[in-house]
Amino acid sequence: MLMRYAKLGDGFLVRLATGEEIVGAITEFAHAHSIDAASVSAIGSAYDVVLGYFDRATRSYERHAVPGEVEISSLLGNIALKEGRAFPHLHVTVGGRDFRALAGHLFEGKAGATCEVIFRPMPGCVQRVKDEATGLFLLDL
Repeated sequence: MLMRYAKLGDGFLVRLATGEEIVGAITEFAHAHSIDAASVSAIGSAYDVVLGYFDRATRSYERHAVPGEVEISSLLGNIALKEGRAFPHLHVTVGGRDFRALAGHLFEGKAGATCEVIFRPMPGCVQRVKDEATGLFLLDL
């Protein structure tokens, strides 16, 4: 079973199926619905999670794989266009059986029992452009 969704007002409520890759599903949903600017939030569970921490000194991300299945207590982010395509910038806080929280940039993760995502589209379009000082693609505001 693939994701299911409902359009509610100007927004969308999306339920990912177990095993769906979260970042990829959010990207494809935004692209399929022509969402060029939005805020995104989610709760649920996940596994095969990879978090990131951006080190400004090295201008690179440190990646950390999170073992086992975890609860997503908060996933927050936005959608903007990067090189002409919807691009999600997502941060997440997750916790396991020990009830300890881990947080960071969400690089990877598959939906566990459920992952419920809210898209709040905004009118207009926002681009990401490469910032030479950081090496990151930042919002062009």
